[in-house]
Amino acid sequence: MFIIIAMIRRITLILLWFMFLGAGQVHVSKFTANVSTQNSREIQVKWTVDTEQEVAQYRLERKMVQDNDFKPIARIAVSTTPPTKTYQFTDKNVFKTTSGTEPVVYALYVDFQNGDTKYIGQAEVNYTTTAIRRTWGSIKAMFQ
Repeated sequence: MFIIIAMIRRITLILLWFMFLGAGQVHVSKFTANVSTQNSREIQVKWTVDTEQEVAQYRLERKMVQDNDFKPIARIAVSTTPPTKTYQFTDKNVFKTTSGTEPVVYALYVDFQNGDTKYIGQAEVNYTTTAIRRTWGSIKAMFQ
């Protein structure tokens, strides 16, 4: 009887080990979006990673008020600088079709080497644009 219980425990441990083998981990401690201080037509998206294991890449998506869904805007390669890493993406293609201030929402995802994907969260910033950029945004919207 004792041998059977010991074998069951050993099999359980082996199964648990295989379940978590190759499972990636990531811990993002900060995710923000802000209008650039150098250029008010750009938005700086930043996130800080404390733990990063088996990560293949990060994916960034954007949603404007007029959009129904998030649209992919960038794939960011993994940094090799340990231990705490800060990633940054400058969004230079923020075109709006409305005047005034409206929120721009960014969603961050991580893709792991084993093919899994994890949703990290959202960051939002209020953005005001010029009339020229609004016109260009309207033109782009007609062809999408």
